[in-house]
Amino acid sequence: MNPRSNWILFLIAFGLAAYVFLVDRRSGLTVRGGAGTSSFDPVDPAVVTAVELIRSNSVMRVERSDATWRLTVPVAYPAQAASVDRLLGELGRLVPAGFITAGQVAAQPDALKAFGLEPPMATLALQTPQGPTIFRIGGLTPVQSRFYFQRVGSDGVYTADAALLASLPTKANDWRDRTLLDLGGRRFDRVTLSSRGRTVFEAIRDGTRWRLRQPLSARADGERIEALVAQMQHLRVTEFVSDAPVIDRSVYGLQPAEIELAIGTGTNEWARLQVGSIATNAPGERFVRRLSHTNLVRVAAEELTVLERSLEEFRDPHLFGPLDGVGSIEVRGSNAFTLALTGTNWAVTQPRVFPAEPAAVDFLISQLSTLEIAQFVDDVVPDLAPYGLDRPTREFVARRGTNVLAHLQVGRATDARGTLLYARRLDEPGVYAIPRTVLFNLDSPGQLRSWRFDSNQVVQVTVTHEGRRRVFAREAGNWKVSEGTPFAELIPDALDEVLFRLGTWDSMRYSVTDEAALLKAGRFAEVSHEVEIRLQAPAPVRSMHLRFGGPIAGNRFVMARFDDDPMALRLELPGALYADLIRFLGLP
Repeated sequence: MNPRSNWILFLIAFGLAAYVFLVDRRSGLTVRGGAGTSSFDPVDPAVVTAVELIRSNSVMRVERSDATWRLTVPVAYPAQAASVDRLLGELGRLVPAGFITAGQVAAQPDALKAFGLEPPMATLALQTPQGPTIFRIGGLTPVQSRFYFQRVGSDGVYTADAALLASLPTKANDWRDRTLLDLGGRRFDRVTLSSRGRTVFEAIRDGTRWRLRQPLSARADGERIEALVAQMQHLRVTEFVSDAPVIDRSVYGLQPAEIELAIGTGTNEWARLQVGSIATNAPGERFVRRLSHTNLVRVAAEELTVLERSLEEFRDPHLFGPLDGVGSIEVRGSNAFTLALTGTNWAVTQPRVFPAEPAAVDFLISQLSTLEIAQFVDDVVPDLAPYGLDRPTREFVARRGTNVLAHLQVGRATDARGTLLYARRLDEPGVYAIPRTVLFNLDSPGQLRSWRFDSNQVVQVTVTHEGRRRVFAREAGNWKVSEGTPFAELIPDALDEVLFRLGTWDSMRYSVTDEAALLKAGRFAEVSHEVEIRLQAPAPVRSMHLRFGGPIAGNRFVMARFDDDPMALRLELPGALYADLIRFLGLP
């Protein structure tokens, strides 16, 4: 016989041996004892459809349906799937460590009683498609890490690791699902919160937005309402008090309920919770009645404080919210102006025309869209005069095409400190108090001006210092000193570089309403340094006049004027850029 045939026969024999081993392994385990052996079929947790545990004073049963477990005895109730699956997992891993034959059991003076099996400590019955599997649980062996048990239908007694005993519930409540509220993934579009019979709010979802329907019609904070329901679904029952369908509600502070929460869709109600008084024998817990289960439970009182919030906390705190697709903004009042988007470029179109800085416009829109209501002052306003809204100091109208996205009117300050202002949306009847922001310090359209330029657009730079001046002029693409004190260290490339950095420089912008005060506070007279830049088309400005003051947090004060704009702006120039400005332009 050749070697190749020997290898083939060997592989066939090995495969048959492995098959026999696996089949035999599935069909059962052989357990050896001191006087005999027994076959033990492992439990397959996946096929178990019901579990029943019988003790001397109680019976409990859970049944599996659609991959969920439900307690059916002693009460119909959702079960803790994790606890049931943990027990079945232990049973699936159960491998007897030893076996005591029927003859050895009978030889004991007390027979089964000697093993804690007459009567058993507990009887565990598993229902499977092949029929019931029943275990009789006995006491601990002298080596207490193991216990005795019988499997009905097999003679003798087995011993196994006692870890299984820790998975056995001691009472029915151990297997009850302690979730306070479970909507089962159902969507909801109606939430009602009441306090002692008075509606705190009733909110409904219209599409993707929530609105209050009671006690007033207003925008609702959908995120907070949905977070409230989510938080309720995370709460856990600390104790099951009663399953009786009828209870004396007055004993538990439920007539009327101190707090009531109802959740549903349309006219269908998915759940209703009634919160009662603090439990006398458990001061940190409150009684809660769950009408879907008709039972009374206790829940940690601290976890329920979220239900004690006021109506205002469930109102939408945003004055407008996101403003997408804004194409124009009209600002009315003193120094009125209009912004408009042409193509992809923003420009101030009234009262003068000049390009607007995109970042500044974006900031203006973001200020409008993120404005939050600090106080809900009045929901029904017969007279706007007390709030200064009969003649608003400022108005902001944001449009997308011809559609008004936001119309804000701002009145007087709410108090002497002026941190809050009265305001209203023109499409809502109420008056609110909102914080004073940069938005309301927009005193001039010049604050939105774009001065970005390319260094190639600069044709002349004039530097003045303590009355002396020097003029740099670009002729035929070359820089030279055309007037004033000479500058032997002129480096054209370095001059272009510093002009490029000036052309891309940005800064917070403030209107200068009191020029004398700024000149004094900013120490402009001490510095006595000015730079004027003249540009050619297509630069957004024709001239920039920069007057430099003292340092401010690593920057330099700058008072700037652009073209013929009568309103000066207070800007800040980075200290490093100012140092290079002096280095490459010199001080005359």
